[in-house]
Amino acid sequence: MLDTTLSAATVAAPSDVPRIHLASPGDVPFIVQAIIEESRAGHFSCDCERPDVVSGLWHQIRTVVGDGWMPLPGERSGAGGRAFVVQVGGVPAGFAILVEHRPGSWYERLELFALTVRPGFRGRGLGRHLVDGLVRDARSARMYARCAFASAAMAGMLKSCGFELGAQSDPGGVTLELRRALQPA
Repeated sequence: MLDTTLSAATVAAPSDVPRIHLASPGDVPFIVQAIIEESRAGHFSCDCERPDVVSGLWHQIRTVVGDGWMPLPGERSGAGGRAFVVQVGGVPAGFAILVEHRPGSWYERLELFALTVRPGFRGRGLGRHLVDGLVRDARSARMYARCAFASAAMAGMLKSCGFELGAQSDPGGVTLELRRALQPA
């Protein structure tokens, strides 16, 4: 699992410098609202117009934040996960969620399950700062992200962080993958 004490380079002290922290229950409303807003813009494949979907989303985010696993169907049931929030000046600016590809695969393969930077904070390098910090500190051999076609900027940012077009794709978007040789801790 990810060491929840992020490296000093990831957690910055001055208030104008982005600070990444492990999400707490108080961050859940911010994360859920950001997903709902970005889903309406076509960046997440979540039908947030349906009350049952929104209820399930609240459950999913509360569980990954509070219990450290992501409720998912099938072979991914019980996969470990962590949510992170990036703040600027104490204000939540974005978040990311990492989830094991399968239960127990943290160091082998992770999914960058969700990532967004709020519109007012875009263009400042916060997404890249968040991805670079999480990739470094998660220490997984492989990481992948699925991007909706509407998320061209996200795909470009992930490519700038070393992700490449992956073999898996689906009708709603593309998969980008990062592979690396791990060095001993």
